[in-house]
Amino acid sequence: MSESKKEFLTFRLSKEEFAVEILRVQEIRGWVEPTPLPSVPHYVKGVVDLRGNVVPIIDLREKFGLALTYDATTVVIVVHVFTSQGERVVGLVVDAVSDVHSFNMSEIQAAPDISTSIDSQYIIGLSTLFEGQGQSSMSAASVDTKDKKPSKGRMVILIDIDSLANEGLLSQVSNAVDDMPMGNG
Repeated sequence: MSESKKEFLTFRLSKEEFAVEILRVQEIRGWVEPTPLPSVPHYVKGVVDLRGNVVPIIDLREKFGLALTYDATTVVIVVHVFTSQGERVVGLVVDAVSDVHSFNMSEIQAAPDISTSIDSQYIIGLSTLFEGQGQSSMSAASVDTKDKKPSKGRMVILIDIDSLANEGLLSQVSNAVDDMPMGNG
């Protein structure tokens, strides 16, 4: 794959579709209630033990001010983020995982500064996926060859998970984990 193309995992948050770089995704897990932490932001649901590692769980829906429901499609995407303290593993709660798509990074549109659900500092950019594209995407209008009309596309918001993690959140969660009693307390 060329440097101008990157693969992203797309997922749903409410009625919007988002994406994170696939190379950052470690795994996708079903929703389980995490262990709560004291003195963390409301969107940090707690921590889970992932094969001996304590992983903070961030509900992106709550972080972005979207409606919350926990059902059979609710999943946690476990990702690697780069912070000032090095590489960390974080779980992101989302409504559902969609697919993997390839985006041409030179065609990504800048995020307008008008979104009410997500702060633009967390956005790499926007792209459009068109029906029938399978595992690739285009950001220019796609044309249906039969009718010669543009086919309907859906907007995808590409998320910068490093910016999301570097706002001091992970150091706050680390301090809360350090303050938790271990073993029998």
